[in-house]
Amino acid sequence: MVSLERARPRLSDLALAAAEVAVVAAIAVAYGTDGPASTVAALVLAPVAVLLTRRLGEKLAGPRYGLVSALVYIGLPLLGRAYVLSTYRPTFAHHVVPQLVGLRATPWFALGVGLAALALVRVAWVLFVVAALISLALGTNDLHGVRDGLHETAWSVSLLPWLAAAGVVGAAGRSLALAATLAGWLVLIALHGARQGYADAAFWQSLSAAAPAIAVTLTSLGLLVPPLRRAAPAPAEPHAL
Repeated sequence: MVSLERARPRLSDLALAAAEVAVVAAIAVAYGTDGPASTVAALVLAPVAVLLTRRLGEKLAGPRYGLVSALVYIGLPLLGRAYVLSTYRPTFAHHVVPQLVGLRATPWFALGVGLAALALVRVAWVLFVVAALISLALGTNDLHGVRDGLHETAWSVSLLPWLAAAGVVGAAGRSLALAATLAGWLVLIALHGARQGYADAAFWQSLSAAAPAIAVTLTSLGLLVPPLRRAAPAPAEPHAL
């Protein structure tokens, strides 16, 4: 029984890794890559990225949330396509989806994988928060351009920041340090993307370096729901003698 329990996480890790590799391969065939080197690197990084995302979810709220975080990570390209308007989906598919999985701008995607590994270190939240504060100090005016771009291409302008804030609040209920890590990571990458502008999907492309954080933050929305508790059975009445 013990060996079976130990084998299950390994089998699920293999399944998640295989699923992500299959997704990356399908995207490469459908939308292209930056070349053979980028394709190989993306396929190698695919299982690393999805399993690091799972570990982040586990660190936050246990094995179940780790598994869901990994599944959300695998589904991020589809979630992104669903969020943008149908008129913008061809642009998103051809210019953003390959970068979200590292088939293009591979070094930037690899940075995100490195950040995911760093986020597992206990004191790393300090680095993420400091980096985000420095980025905020450089200014947030570029976010106006992102807002205008979302108004033209997405279903909702305010949905993204509200989901991010709610997910961080949910994570904070389990781990303040990891919530601070997620918040700092998202702010840092979002502001970087805003400075790249919204034209040619540059903002969306930048988010590839925060894909693990996005997946865990979205999963953390579930932590806002109070756990269901079964009512305790009523004490048995003493029998009359």
